[in-house]
Amino acid sequence: MIEISDSEIISVGVDILPQSSPSKIAKYSVCVYDGVNDIIIQKYEKVNLQKLIGIVRSSQAHYLASDNIYELVKNPSQIPHLCLQLQPNTKLVQITGSPVHGFTPLTKLMKQHGLNVSGKLFPLVAAEACAILASRKLGYIVEPFENETKIIVSRSRSKGPGGWSQKRYSRLYDTTINQEAKKIESNLIERRFDFDKNVTKSKFGAQKVVFSVYSPISEITKIVKKQRGELCRVNIYPVNKERVEFIPLSQQVQTKSSLRRLIVGIDPGLTIGLSIMDLNGRILKINSYREASRGQIIREITYYGKPSLICVDVYPYPAYVEKISAALNSRLYTPRSVMTVSEKNEISRKLAMQQGINVKNAHQRDSLASAYKGYAKFRSEFERIERNYRDVYDKSIRDEIKDLLVKGKTLTDAIEEINQSLTVDKTIKEKIVKPTLKQESEPDVVEIKKEFDVLQEQLDWERSKNTELYSEIKDLEEKLENLQFRLDEDKSEYVEKIQKEKAYIILKNQISHYKERINLLENEIERYSDRIDELKRVVWLRGHEGWVPLKVIRKFTQNEIERTAENYGLGPGDIVLILDTTGGGGQTAEKLFSYKIKAVIGDVDHLSYNARKKLIESQVPIAKQDDVEIIRIDEIAIIKEDDLNKLISEAKEEIDLILTEKKESFLDNLVDEYRKEREIEIKEQDKSFSRERRQNNQARLEAENGELED
Repeated sequence: MIEISDSEIISVGVDILPQSSPSKIAKYSVCVYDGVNDIIIQKYEKVNLQKLIGIVRSSQAHYLASDNIYELVKNPSQIPHLCLQLQPNTKLVQITGSPVHGFTPLTKLMKQHGLNVSGKLFPLVAAEACAILASRKLGYIVEPFENETKIIVSRSRSKGPGGWSQKRYSRLYDTTINQEAKKIESNLIERRFDFDKNVTKSKFGAQKVVFSVYSPISEITKIVKKQRGELCRVNIYPVNKERVEFIPLSQQVQTKSSLRRLIVGIDPGLTIGLSIMDLNGRILKINSYREASRGQIIREITYYGKPSLICVDVYPYPAYVEKISAALNSRLYTPRSVMTVSEKNEISRKLAMQQGINVKNAHQRDSLASAYKGYAKFRSEFERIERNYRDVYDKSIRDEIKDLLVKGKTLTDAIEEINQSLTVDKTIKEKIVKPTLKQESEPDVVEIKKEFDVLQEQLDWERSKNTELYSEIKDLEEKLENLQFRLDEDKSEYVEKIQKEKAYIILKNQISHYKERINLLENEIERYSDRIDELKRVVWLRGHEGWVPLKVIRKFTQNEIERTAENYGLGPGDIVLILDTTGGGGQTAEKLFSYKIKAVIGDVDHLSYNARKKLIESQVPIAKQDDVEIIRIDEIAIIKEDDLNKLISEAKEEIDLILTEKKESFLDNLVDEYRKEREIEIKEQDKSFSRERRQNNQARLEAENGELED
């Protein structure tokens, strides 16, 4: 165990040994360095990855530095797993550069910073160099995580197929999850964490609760612990970035944001609709997300730029949208009047024809309509800025002016502020180009020259990169302007043609739809006419002698019996027609004859054994409907009285026969049992008599022997 004091800043440098690879069991050279006291604490010539992680954790290192992070992992997807194995305050650092900022060989960095380079660079020397350079704030922090953590409270196991106690177990699971979620929520509120909560509700509480906390996992694990209980479990994990980000260890240059400005429409709810358009009304993104966190929506927006206006179609503003607006420093907007569904449909249809987008659901439609309404409010001002200042400012500056206009400034004030900002930027650039000389007592010319060479090399690289990007931007802008000009010329004619074709297709589809609807309605009318005729016949027959009404039960279950009793009434003397005799058992039969019905008509063969037994014991006749005429329409049924009497008499005869057979069988069994018992008694008596005779004979013989001896 390495003992470290609180005043030390520890860097751990690592370099892979020759002929090792992360895809196999790699070996590394490691150096633990104290940057404050400029001393090497410990060196290791050959360790594996698990031992390396143990060294980093035991030394409480601030940086784990390498000249190439892919010496530690096989591929980028393993970087988050490696970072989770480190302590929260330990940062993974790549010394030689990043894909965004470019790369510099380690030997060159060592020479620039006065480290000894002689001959071949051995792994232990490279590890030492990485540790020293990281302590001097050189390199790039590898950041795989967003500033967001998920806390999921859910069941610890599945309920299984279920049984009599399934509802009780479900209630216990859901109430436990709800209680645990409330504890976590109170802890987050008490410590003032910013979070969103998404609950999958159930009848008894919650099946699942997801917290999206907008803080790093190192802060969350101080108050919430990962656990797995008998009923519920709590999982905590960070949200990965879409791409690993490289952050300079020493951020001395703050660049002004040149992100394009956006108008964003949001339809909040369980499913969130999101529409993004630029300040020229061009739609960049339209999508919907189910149970998306606030961080996910913010990342989707910032991927395309910085929003100037966030629009919703409801007032007051939902808290969810207000938090997004505050995080992005954007103005909120809602239309003065409530938009109707037809108005939203018209806006989405219009934009779909103009820009070729596909609106898939109501959430996307609502977000698109609100974003378009926000754009329409400022459209005239935006177009005036484009007309008057197209040759004066480039596109990013014009977007800045529009952004200030949206935030409430007048056009004059916005232009004045932009001009002042441009003047300040120019002054700063001049100061950078012509730096003032610092007065030092004894300047070190060699060190200054080294530093100047490094800065000059970085500046040359940045200038060449900037020139390439600037020329590329100019080419793209010229192409865009040409395409826009050509598009404007053909746009009106093309849109008019498309609108006519669209209207024709819509009308044609409506006509075919109405024709199909008419045919369906005509068929339905004909069917109902036939049913009405049948009902009239049934009603007429019910009003005449010789016909008896039946109470119809669709299925032999307790729920259907209760439904029939509630809707049509069941009582003494009723005849019941069961359409489906499967499903019920003895309890269902008891439920049925609790209403003291007279008889049951149905498919006797499909009755369960217990149900049939109960009905026979209660002497309720069960009759088949095969050979009689029963007229039924839905819940109304009638039968001829003669047929009914015949069925009931046959069913009673069958019940009497079954009961007689049961009695005869019972008597036969009783006689057989009596015979068996008598046979057993006779055998026991015979045994007892034989035993007494033997005893008497023995006694007599003993007496005779005694007399002879005397």
